[in-house]
Amino acid sequence: MRHAVHAATVWLVLTVGFTGLGLTGDGTLEGDPFRGRTLFVEKRCVQCHSVWGHGGTLGPEIVRVVARKSLPTLAGSFWNHTPRMIEEMTARGYAWPVIERAEMADILSYLYYVRLFDDPGDAGRGAAYYTSLRCEFCHALGGRGGDLAVALDRFAAYASPVPLAQAMWNSGPEMQQSQVGTNTPIPEFIGDEMVDIQAHIRERGTRPDKQRLELLSLPDPQRGQTIFRNKGCPKCHTTGRSEAPDLGAAALRMTVGQISGVLWNHGYAMHDLMRRQGIPFPRFQDQELADVISYLHFIGYRGRGGDAAQGAAVFRDKGCSVCHERQQTQAPDLLDLHSEDDAIGLSSAMWNHAPEMHELMAEHGVPWPKFEEGEMEDLVAFLKKSAQAGKE
Repeated sequence: MRHAVHAATVWLVLTVGFTGLGLTGDGTLEGDPFRGRTLFVEKRCVQCHSVWGHGGTLGPEIVRVVARKSLPTLAGSFWNHTPRMIEEMTARGYAWPVIERAEMADILSYLYYVRLFDDPGDAGRGAAYYTSLRCEFCHALGGRGGDLAVALDRFAAYASPVPLAQAMWNSGPEMQQSQVGTNTPIPEFIGDEMVDIQAHIRERGTRPDKQRLELLSLPDPQRGQTIFRNKGCPKCHTTGRSEAPDLGAAALRMTVGQISGVLWNHGYAMHDLMRRQGIPFPRFQDQELADVISYLHFIGYRGRGGDAAQGAAVFRDKGCSVCHERQQTQAPDLLDLHSEDDAIGLSSAMWNHAPEMHELMAEHGVPWPKFEEGEMEDLVAFLKKSAQAGKE
């Protein structure tokens, strides 16, 4: 059942069309993930890499590679891995695919978008959490449990934990007040508990058709950005207030289920603070929480701003300046190319240039430069500053 649930989720992600996300105003997302899915197959990436277990096994599971990485950091990871990819593909007679900038944007947006979907969860662990958190004291499930609150069977139709998380959020103030009044510990989620509890509900819950697993429609980060703003969230979460966590930094390192758990943890303190300040507690309808979570998921997409001075040192210390500065060789002058002054453009240029560079460096016995976390952000900042100076 676990694999069937996740297969349904993967099928939806890989086959349903979409109009494009287009969150370029604040730099959170660029590209069309569904064109990216097609390109991932056409460029034969799927021959070596799988997406949630679907595809080749020569390379690592690509969705797990994306986890906890901003776009520039991911580009650096791909680059570090490039020599092995070239050698493996050459040995198997695979052609190195050319990936233009727009295509790179689509592929990267696809890899980030598919990361929105969780593993199916473990129903056994979920049952243990469900019992330890005393959920059955108030809620019925599968005909067993309390009647102090709504039965949870209606959530058994969902593969995603987000509908349950939204209901918990909306009723959170009342739930938490009741828990305090009955000396029931308020649940705190620190990992994948939400996903596992959802797996338990899905397995044990009663629904008319046990074979039909309804999914939420595709979450939309652009819509989520609007909801986030309209609910007044930026008043605290983008103003540097110490009591409001940096949601973007936290969300980058989490799955959707984990983000749902963090939002629940934050809800109790948030409701108390908002009550004291006379601010209405925000509630969500339909798919609003799923959209907000998808927006939070993409906030870290571009990474931090980067330091141009540090980037200059990276450009020099990695040996880039030896070939790529002021036409010292036949290599392109990166300080004079405006199309490579962002992470996507640089990723595309580095990818397409890699086979030639690999051969040249092997001939001269030069070690392949590798990037540590944060260095690609700095390099992009440096190239952007150089491009701007070249326009003046």
